[in-house]
Amino acid sequence: MLKIGLAAGAFYYVASKLWAEQVYLNKVAALFATSEFAALCLIITTLMSLNWLLESKKWQLLAKQVQPISIGQAFKAILTGVLFDTIMPFGVGAVSSKVLSLTQGNRSLVVGPVIMAQGVQSLWTVLFGLVGLVQLAKMTTIGAIYGKQTNLLVLLVLFAALILIAIKFWPQKAKNYVDAIKKVSNIIWLKIIGLSFLRYIIFLVQLMLLALYLAPQIPWVVLLGCITWMFFAKTIVPKPGHLGALGIRGASVIFFLSLAGYPSAGIVLATLILWVINLAIPSLAGLFFIKNLSLNPEVSND
Repeated sequence: MLKIGLAAGAFYYVASKLWAEQVYLNKVAALFATSEFAALCLIITTLMSLNWLLESKKWQLLAKQVQPISIGQAFKAILTGVLFDTIMPFGVGAVSSKVLSLTQGNRSLVVGPVIMAQGVQSLWTVLFGLVGLVQLAKMTTIGAIYGKQTNLLVLLVLFAALILIAIKFWPQKAKNYVDAIKKVSNIIWLKIIGLSFLRYIIFLVQLMLLALYLAPQIPWVVLLGCITWMFFAKTIVPKPGHLGALGIRGASVIFFLSLAGYPSAGIVLATLILWVINLAIPSLAGLFFIKNLSLNPEVSND
């Protein structure tokens, strides 16, 4: 209920702001009538395909611990995961689609590595999010909260201590997931880290291109801070699936740009267009591949 309430509040916040800035559907439709914007959308769509291919490669690398799969099989599992994530929170849909796409061996052995890979992707989001946080600190007094290096060091130590305590007292099944993570070679993890970095850069380039086109009056440095902040906020705020994430994106953009003194309608529209291209379209494609998932309990061997 809390997550649904957050999503509903975010949607209301975004809709009221767009209405106040007089962003109407006829203005949006006029964009698609121009050849320049159509070409831009084609570039964004091409980058979307590359993004999900990189994610497919990550899954192919991890899946071979249990069952070798082709890049095509991995791609189908990824699209199904995008579909599942529209209704499942915290990336559960992405994890379940990958695990259920395997038809051989002990599928539980890939659960830990898949969750770890998602954590690596989120790590890049947090690291780049520091750019947005620094800009946000310059525009508000929030810098006093985390500006001192000593405070940051204390927070990092506490976070590390919590992780160690959690690992120590986790149930045996969770420890099995950790053991599965350790069995994946360092070379594969380095590849996962690199592919995750490339995926983040693709997200960043996609939204920067749309933002520069739809809001040319905003300096690119401000846009960079706004976008990295938005990705960061989307990662840390709980939301019920992709629809909730859409509302959080818009709300975080409005919050950031209102502090910077710039209109937010163009960037909110850019996030909506990117959501349609990156998530809505792949979700529809994922409908065709649900049949490839196996619910046979004998495959899990646990």
